[in-house]
Amino acid sequence: MKEQNKHLVILFGVLLFGGIWGIIEASLGTLLHMIPHGARLIFWSSTTVLLPIAYFLMGACYKKTGAARSVIYMGLFAGTIKLISALIFKSAYEPAIYMVIESACMALALLALRPKKVISFTGLGVFILASTSYLLATTAYRLAGKAEVTGQVVLDNITKYVFTYNCVAILYAFAIGAAIFGIIKLAEHFSWNMDGVRKVLYSPITAGVVATAMVAVTFLVR
Repeated sequence: MKEQNKHLVILFGVLLFGGIWGIIEASLGTLLHMIPHGARLIFWSSTTVLLPIAYFLMGACYKKTGAARSVIYMGLFAGTIKLISALIFKSAYEPAIYMVIESACMALALLALRPKKVISFTGLGVFILASTSYLLATTAYRLAGKAEVTGQVVLDNITKYVFTYNCVAILYAFAIGAAIFGIIKLAEHFSWNMDGVRKVLYSPITAGVVATAMVAVTFLVR
């Protein structure tokens, strides 16, 4: 019975946080990609903005479920829906692949550092490790599709994504973590009772609604 409950916690955690991730990727990601290429500066690039959000959601799922594999399930869930939508509407399928790579890098980083709290310096270390691994992997994926790859092309791509974009993403992750830490301390100071919020947020109904909304948004916004 206890093992069954563990599986249910993972299932609902994946549906909830994977659903939120999918909704943000479909909505905010689409808005960011609508910015003209010349005006798409590093500070509002989809890479720098969405990476910290995705990894925070994966960290929250890990904290809730206590299982690093739940993060991989998140990527498979959100990525599969994204891929089905891409195949049906003949749109780019790379985002689906990137989501799976993101989740795999996060799971490995969690297993390596095993943070006790998501909002902590260890949690930030997990993000840095996962983000760097992810950008290295996606850079290699992009380069693999090029007809000709020189040493300079490799260096330029690594400098752009693994260093420059990664540094901005890390700054955003630190800012998001600091803001959440401040809210937590404020809640503790004023003794806010968050039990009711947690009960609603982590209910199976909420997880199902969010997952359904994610599927709908992914297919509607393409």
